[in-house]
Amino acid sequence: MNAENELRAGLCAIAKRSVGLMSACGNEESTKLYLVLPILGLFGYDYSNPYEVYPQYAADPNQSDKVDLAVLRDGQPVIAIACKKVSTDLAGARDELRNHYNSIPTAKLGILTNGIVFEFFVDSTQANTMDEDPYLTLDLESVWRNGVPDEVLDALLHVTKASFDPEAIAELAHVRLVKKRLRTALLEEASSPSEEFCRFFLQRAGLTQVRKGAIDRYYGPLIKTALDEALVLPAAQKLRNDPDGKTTSLNLHQIGQRIVSSEHELSIVGYVRRRLAYLVREEALFSAIERLEYKDSLGKLVVYYANERKGRLFDYIEGAEGFDKFIFPPPYGEIVTKSVLDIDEPLAAIFAARVRELGNVHPVERLARIA
Repeated sequence: MNAENELRAGLCAIAKRSVGLMSACGNEESTKLYLVLPILGLFGYDYSNPYEVYPQYAADPNQSDKVDLAVLRDGQPVIAIACKKVSTDLAGARDELRNHYNSIPTAKLGILTNGIVFEFFVDSTQANTMDEDPYLTLDLESVWRNGVPDEVLDALLHVTKASFDPEAIAELAHVRLVKKRLRTALLEEASSPSEEFCRFFLQRAGLTQVRKGAIDRYYGPLIKTALDEALVLPAAQKLRNDPDGKTTSLNLHQIGQRIVSSEHELSIVGYVRRRLAYLVREEALFSAIERLEYKDSLGKLVVYYANERKGRLFDYIEGAEGFDKFIFPPPYGEIVTKSVLDIDEPLAAIFAARVRELGNVHPVERLARIA
């Protein structure tokens, strides 16, 4: 078994174990011991050796504020790791890791984690200043449900002890961050084409001096439809021509991964499931969480309970600069935020309403009762 297959198998095994253990990890120390250290071990680091993994590390011995874990290389810290307890919203803890990272001149990689979600950071914009956004997100709950995407696995290989290469990580991070920003911009335009975007393509089609009113009423929707057809239909056609996947490596999961889904979108779904488990108080609501599903469409992800049309909780649109848009049914409407904690109230209320409306009996169980 090669290194890639070993890492994939190890991640899937740890993901299953971690999801089963996360409800028992109620503080940062238990999260670190039972969820974070096994991942470091999988990456090849000996966390029982203080010359390799050191706890509570500070660049200045007199400094009271210490990073939870530091991975050492030739006696110097190269990876700074901040651990928060399970279900913590990591976006609100990034500044803490950034302060640690910036204070350690030899740091080449920063990892922020709550034991289930791992965010990976570098300093691609300015040396010794950690980026605002992670270049890679690993969600173990998503791995448990869906496996490990190839591009995530490839990025993680560079983090392992055997293949750790700061220059390769920095280059890969730059490419992924630029691609993420481009994808976000393209998805926003595909969802709601801007006037500038429309004018660019109208000029390519030979139409100039088009009035703004005509763009808003006619050409904007036309361009949106053209984008949908240009991006989605060719992939769908390949599937129709090769339904068994025998002559092409393209499949529905890959279409979702390459055209629609992003790591951040999948992490939002995982977060919603975990957050609801914390927010709900009734046993019926807790057991209903397993029927939470999602569906991708171009530029938007729909999260729903049991039934896509009747059970919709919210639409999610990944935004730029760390801002995300959640569109809830009335009376809540749109919430644009950098912190997913801001959706707690509508999330819990709409979820409870949907469970009351649709019930909490699985369709198979309902048929069995009728029979």
